[in-house]
Amino acid sequence: MKLFHQTKTEHIIIVGCGLLGSALAAGFAETNSHVTLIDRNRNAFAALPDNFTEDILAGDGTDEEILKQAQVQSCDIFFAVTGDDNTNLMAAQVAKTCFGVKKVFARVDDASKAPAYGPAGITAVSSPLLLCREFRKALGEEEASA
Repeated sequence: MKLFHQTKTEHIIIVGCGLLGSALAAGFAETNSHVTLIDRNRNAFAALPDNFTEDILAGDGTDEEILKQAQVQSCDIFFAVTGDDNTNLMAAQVAKTCFGVKKVFARVDDASKAPAYGPAGITAVSSPLLLCREFRKALGEEEASA
């Protein structure tokens, strides 16, 4: 029996409910965070665990009206992690510049696009660069243990 209602400490919005977005959403849902997940494809939400009880919103994560419905103005952390770099960068830019979200992250597969967003206060994470770094680290660890 719960003796008190625990309030959520931070509001996290995630645009994109593919493998990465659904994993982020499920992980943050297990913490004391309020998660809102946005995806254009309503069927994408089927990838979420059965016990996922956070907010889901079918719509375009670059659309200001959809973001307002998600209460982006009170968002603490914003992730744009669709499979499309341009969508991610546009959604991140809207969250940062139009709504003033302080912590904004965008998944970017084209590593050449990532550096342009740092000055705007958007952390652009490039999957290929992260994978290269991990592969090199794994190779170095194997060589050191041989």
